[in-house]
Amino acid sequence: MNRSSPVVALRELADDVWAYNLSKSTYLRLQEGVPIEQLEDLTLEEHRENRMKTAEFRERLLTIHASGLGGDDLVTYEILEVELDDLGATDDDYWLRIDITPYVGPYVFQFCQQALAAQKITDRASADHYLKLANELADVIDQLTAKVHGQVERGIYLPKPAIPGTRATWQGIAAALPEAIRVDESRLSALSETDRDALREGIEEIVETRIVGGFDRLLAAIGEDYQAQAPNTVGLSQYPNGDAVYRRWIRVETTLDLTAQQIHERGKSAVADIAARMKAIRDEQGFEGTPHEFVEQLKQDPRFIADSPEELEQRYMQYIHRIEPKLDAYFKYRPAAAYGVRRLPLASEAGMTYGYYNPPTAEDPVGYYNYNASNLDTRSLVWAGSLIYHELLPGHHFHLATQNENESLQPFRRKYSVAAFTEGWAEYAASLGLEMGMYETPLEKYGRYLGEMFLATRLVVDTGMNALGMSLEEAREYMRQRVIQSDAEIDSETLRYSTSIPAQALAYRLGYEKMWELRRRAEEALGGSFDVREYHNVVLSDGAKPLPVLEAKVGRWISSKQL
Repeated sequence: MNRSSPVVALRELADDVWAYNLSKSTYLRLQEGVPIEQLEDLTLEEHRENRMKTAEFRERLLTIHASGLGGDDLVTYEILEVELDDLGATDDDYWLRIDITPYVGPYVFQFCQQALAAQKITDRASADHYLKLANELADVIDQLTAKVHGQVERGIYLPKPAIPGTRATWQGIAAALPEAIRVDESRLSALSETDRDALREGIEEIVETRIVGGFDRLLAAIGEDYQAQAPNTVGLSQYPNGDAVYRRWIRVETTLDLTAQQIHERGKSAVADIAARMKAIRDEQGFEGTPHEFVEQLKQDPRFIADSPEELEQRYMQYIHRIEPKLDAYFKYRPAAAYGVRRLPLASEAGMTYGYYNPPTAEDPVGYYNYNASNLDTRSLVWAGSLIYHELLPGHHFHLATQNENESLQPFRRKYSVAAFTEGWAEYAASLGLEMGMYETPLEKYGRYLGEMFLATRLVVDTGMNALGMSLEEAREYMRQRVIQSDAEIDSETLRYSTSIPAQALAYRLGYEKMWELRRRAEEALGGSFDVREYHNVVLSDGAKPLPVLEAKVGRWISSKQL
């Protein structure tokens, strides 16, 4: 192949983008099982370097002519066009990302701790490297504190309602981290006694001089003086240039060119549509109260309460076994990796609303939905079917395992992730359960609609709080009247949207809507020749894509079928 060809240039660029991302992400390096040379850098300088590197990659992409590309290469080009797009990011994007919130900073620490736990200590050099990483973890604490001070200088404070939970989060991390970085004796068997002593002493010095003091400084930075200056209101629009930053984050998270007002109206329309479907079921059941009262009744219904983690697991697997015989009618291919459910580690349950899907890895080749089995008496299973079809199959497992098993893709593509596709597909997959007859009773169907309602309300309240003047309490009340989540869950979720990761929650429903829009377009264009198995293969076979790239690919597929 000619080294000056657009295919070669594109593949080299994709490899370089992947290598850069891998070098910067502890999470990716853990996933790939490659050595952890350094931990995260949360400084403004790092933010600027990333922007400069993106501009450099973008310039290289502009020299490649897409007309010479086809197949996977064309899709890679289109993905890079979106990923490297110049959205006008500035230092404001750094300062308005508040890293101390429970949905941001703690995840960095989680991956950093996993990196330390993964380090093999076999000689003095590897022991010294462990100390280097422990020092870098202390650097992260100092970087968080420095960022808080920099934000205060610019008048940027975490809103008052979010401060108590944030403090509690960091107090918990501060209490647990010293022990987490101390090394168990079983990991030191290859070291001499002298080297063991040196490592232990080095760790204790880092704990005493940097970790403990670092957390003291961080907690002091968000102490009483900070709270006194913090605003009562939430949302990005209250900060300088917050509207412009939110517009950029909408584009990044959803990959769509939509305004906050457009998304807000789409959310209200979706809420009204789902509410009408739910009302039809309530009427069918002879219920004469309000939607909220019906949900409260469902939450207390013993038919939807599991008595033990074992029963919860059995309920999830019932839905999985129900759908398995129908999958071949909807999918041409299934991933080879096995799947299952398992309980979250007990220490993780208190900090997670539900659970998460863990894709297969070389070390653990099974895709698992890790479920939360705490407080079972408050966890209604009326929407368990919608949840497990989203999380396992044909949702996340079908997507992520298929993508990882496609060896024809470059590493950049096999590991590429974008929330609008990942969560959009999972939600589309859960909705397939309606078409496939998986929600067998009216109340199971109502549970599916509750899952839809939760995501649709997020379009309304995320845009409302961050751009359109909706207060935190108005957003909470809007959700309380419509969703099954508890008040505590709603309180946590609304702070997530308005203070932690604005715009991220928009990706789920908008991705779902786009996948149904494209399917309906294909059905109309192809008529009797439309094959849902082919459509799903077009969407899934080469993994995650920004929604405009998916739309272009589906359009090419439709055209090819019409020839």
